Amino acid sequence: SSSLPAVLSVLKEIGEPRYPSFMGIRKASRAKIPEWGLADLGLSADEVGAAGSQVQWPEVTLPPATETTLELIEGEPEEAAKILADKLLAEKVI
Repeated sequence: SSSLPAVLSVLKEIGEPRYPSFMGIRKASRAKIPEWGLADLGLSADEVGAAGSQVQWPEVTLPPATETTLELIEGEPEEAAKILADKLLAEKVI
């Protein structure tokens, strides 16, 4: 255990994923998945979701719209690829 706040880091080398066998996939496809409603859990609608959340967001807004342009490069694929590469180089994308 650790006191909070804490940072946890995991490297990709922690382990290889285990892939299910064919029989495991078939067994999982036949498994019954239980469904529980609010009443089954003894909860009301104001205790779950955004209404029941302990986190209160002051406001969620979309970022301002930005103007974009589209340029269609026509011609043979080889020539269009050369024009595109030149434009990307000029914009220092590649």
